[in-house]
Amino acid sequence: MATQGATSSNAGVIVSLAVNCLEVLGLGLTAWFTGSTAIKAQTAANAGEVAVTVFLLIGVLSSARGPDDTHPLGYGRDRFFWSLFAALGLFVGGGGLALDQAVQSALHPAPVRSFLLAYLVLGATAALDASAMIVGLRPLREQALRRGISSRAYLRISTDPATVTVVVGGGCAVVGAFVAAIGLAMSEVTNSPLPDTVASGLIGLLLLSASVLLLRTNRQLLTGRGVGPALLSEMRKVIAQQPGVSDVPDLFAVVVGPLSLVVDGDVTFDHGIDVSEVEASIASATSELRERWPMVQYIYLTPVATKRPRGAARVAKSSAGSMPQ
Repeated sequence: MATQGATSSNAGVIVSLAVNCLEVLGLGLTAWFTGSTAIKAQTAANAGEVAVTVFLLIGVLSSARGPDDTHPLGYGRDRFFWSLFAALGLFVGGGGLALDQAVQSALHPAPVRSFLLAYLVLGATAALDASAMIVGLRPLREQALRRGISSRAYLRISTDPATVTVVVGGGCAVVGAFVAAIGLAMSEVTNSPLPDTVASGLIGLLLLSASVLLLRTNRQLLTGRGVGPALLSEMRKVIAQQPGVSDVPDLFAVVVGPLSLVVDGDVTFDHGIDVSEVEASIASATSELRERWPMVQYIYLTPVATKRPRGAARVAKSSAGSMPQ
């Protein structure tokens, strides 16, 4: 399941890169020919998106490496690192340049020409961006369906920043094209470059807001984000329902890569249960956790006599060993 999601994520990034390269060329020529500040802002945004998708592609490829001696849990967090650069690229290359174009136009206004050409190019780029966003949404929808939640809700908790960045960037591009078209239409009606300039500023603010959202998401993932209380409660119930288990006093799950979790916890058992029954119960819990949540890659459950502080539990595991599955 995780491999299928990663493949879909790769496709979304590659399609987004190809679309943005075509759009930078088309928008750049149109901006030069028409003199539209809003289209210049869209060109800057798409140029920034090219850098963003290059970073995402590097992250997707580098995070696909398997575990080794130096990275026993794999290289999944490499994708978070490169996605952080992608968010910074969107902040500087997209939002920053678009706002700069707006300021320059306000200080040195110039007339807009060839409105029809501008509308046609903006319409074409909006259609391309919408197509790329649909491809990027596919893995997100698949994961949301497995979780039984809406795509919008899953977007907020997704552990695949590449997919989230493609979707958010594509959405901003589509909205930006409409904003630019409205600005151009108002400039054509009023015979003034001011609405076109305002549209450029709005595009810049939109991209800055999107980049702040992506920066926040990647920061959480890089710093070891856990899962929500509802999901953790469901995992706890699965373990507690196994034969011989009396309680699950401590349990947590940490994101270690896109669609990849480590589950760690303590389990207490009924008095009189023997070692073979404990091992069978833990193996059953491990199997069911992985079956219900394919993103669970590593599971460490330790039999304990009674509840203990989490810090003490981790120290004890490092010295005495736990039961990894």
